Amino acid sequence: MGNKTAKPVATELTPQQINLLRANTNFTDYEISQWHQGFMRDCPNGRLDKKKFQEVYAKFYPQGDVKDYCKYAFDTFDANNDGTIDFNEYLICIAATKGGDVDDRLSFAFDLYDISDDGLIDQKELVKMITALYELNGIHDRTGDHNPKTRAAEIIASLDISGNKKLSKEEFIAGCKNDPHLRGILVPNV
Repeated sequence: MGNKTAKPVATELTPQQINLLRANTNFTDYEISQWHQGFMRDCPNGRLDKKKFQEVYAKFYPQGDVKDYCKYAFDTFDANNDGTIDFNEYLICIAATKGGDVDDRLSFAFDLYDISDDGLIDQKELVKMITALYELNGIHDRTGDHNPKTRAAEIIASLDISGNKKLSKEEFIAGCKNDPHLRGILVPNV
């Protein structure tokens, strides 16, 4: 993160950008335009920084603490690692989390959980994400079924087909698709 300098952003979408976004999001031109207007209203410079990202999430999760979840989500959204999210990055991630098919949405969730970006989710990463999800949703009870370490260990044991105590993207997607309860825990909106 922060390795590249953010390029200036045009305030209007070009026909090429619209075509690219339509192809990568399945949104209509009108929907892309509406998302763009809202993005530019909230981010007049065409870039969303971490602070503003947290402010936006806090509006949707007023009962919780968004800080840790937003740290991981921001890093996932910031595809070019320039420390900001431009409209293209933003809309592609919105499409993956809200409008994509189940596999696309689960793939995005895997990328979010794979904090080390090594193509695997280990128990430590899973504990961090479960804890961040609890904080995001204002869940303060961390005992019994809500203990992040216990929950992570159970999930790894349940989904880890290869036996390496880590989840590949394929194991994660297949496991979430085959177990609605786990999918509800790990990817609640799918």
